[in-house]
Amino acid sequence: MKIKRRRIFVNLFDNLIWILVADSLIIFSGFSESFRTPYNLVNILSRTAALGLLVIGQAFTMITANFDLSSESGLGLTAMVAGLMLATEVNGGLGWELSPAVAIVSMIVVGLIIGYINGFLITRLRMNNLIVTIAMLMILRGLVYIISPGATASFFPDAYKWLGSGALYKIPQEKGFLSIPVSSVFIIIAFLIAHIITRYTQFGRNMYAVGSNLVAAKDSGIDSDKIIRIVYLISGFCMAIAGLLASGRLDSSTPRVGLGAIFPVQAAAVVGGISLFGGRGTMIGAMGGYFLWSILDVGLPIMEVSPFWIEASRGLLLLFAVGLDAIKVQKMRQRALEESLAQTDIGLRDEKIVVD
Repeated sequence: MKIKRRRIFVNLFDNLIWILVADSLIIFSGFSESFRTPYNLVNILSRTAALGLLVIGQAFTMITANFDLSSESGLGLTAMVAGLMLATEVNGGLGWELSPAVAIVSMIVVGLIIGYINGFLITRLRMNNLIVTIAMLMILRGLVYIISPGATASFFPDAYKWLGSGALYKIPQEKGFLSIPVSSVFIIIAFLIAHIITRYTQFGRNMYAVGSNLVAAKDSGIDSDKIIRIVYLISGFCMAIAGLLASGRLDSSTPRVGLGAIFPVQAAAVVGGISLFGGRGTMIGAMGGYFLWSILDVGLPIMEVSPFWIEASRGLLLLFAVGLDAIKVQKMRQRALEESLAQTDIGLRDEKIVVD
């Protein structure tokens, strides 16, 4: 009976994020006609697609027990690089008016360079990942202002904007069309690809091993430094694609794009089950965390909730996510200790082992 209750508790805990997603959809739909309109529902994810890419990048690093707090500034820098290349001088660019393909490749290169630098400093110079990425957060944002300088680049080619604001399919309605955004479908596919990589490849298994126990992973022959460098490259790549989504949706690149996104990214990943301690969580859970954050981000303003309460609710969500992670870690440690003690002579004689 005890084992059965524990399994029920674990399953409930693991799927709690999807219960919260369903509840939030029901609550907002029940209280707001504007929220439950087909147009709003199909566009929830498109409005926050850039955030979703950052959540994916953050989840990769967190699984290995690391962080990447530079991602919001990386998004801003890659978006500004592309904007300057694409826009005319009149519209805030450099007047180069390069092709979208060149701009997108340049964004990806910049993102990979950021990821490489982060990974190099952390694995080669043994610098603290938190300090390194906070420093990069400030450096990259400063670079955005330096290269802009403080101006907005806008009016990009349609091919560049397609991923961020294009329509994949248009459904005829009584009044016009209901467009299925490309970005909404893209972000779901991106999470599914990330899930396959993390759960069904050797690289993914090595990631979890590094995050769970770094010493044991090294002893088993895993090149942990290489794994960590790769996840930071993945995070850099996600920054670049997030920059493409954000600037494409807005049809502009501003020096402040992505500013303040890092805390929502952390909250979405953690509330989705990605552990702050590494080695636990899935990309499907992280997708649920992203869905929940997107629903709240769209639903609260529609219900005309005060901006001050919205900010407070975001802080509460982050605190709630960290609390859940702490409870889960405590329960897992207790279970591991109980199983270990149960195999000893003393443990075998005890009917119940209580661990403080």
